[in-house]
Amino acid sequence: MRVKFLGTIAIALLLILMFAVVAQAAVPQSVIDAIIKDAMDGTIDGNWTAAEIRATLAYIQNNPIYQQYTDLEGVLEDYLASLQAPGEQGGQLAFTGGEVFLVLAAGAALIGGGAMLRRSRA
Repeated sequence: MRVKFLGTIAIALLLILMFAVVAQAAVPQSVIDAIIKDAMDGTIDGNWTAAEIRATLAYIQNNPIYQQYTDLEGVLEDYLASLQAPGEQGGQLAFTGGEVFLVLAAGAALIGGGAMLRRSRA
């Protein structure tokens, strides 16, 4: 009974974390599409915020067609650089490729395995 309760809590926490990540995606797809359309000619003419450009960059980086056949990533990165004050450096670290969900799932599996081992010894 206690194992089922702990399993239910672990699954609920994982679902909450998954939906929290989805809720943070505050830029709608229509805005991303408009930015892509604006940047297709090699320049960005619209007045977009840095958050909208970053969301579009993330979308482009996860889409192999845009990666392979366009230079939109460079255009968007140049636009982001132009938004910063002269001499100011961006404070973002390079993305290592680790998927957040996989790391959380591995942590939950380790916690669950530890709880099962502790229970089997008692």
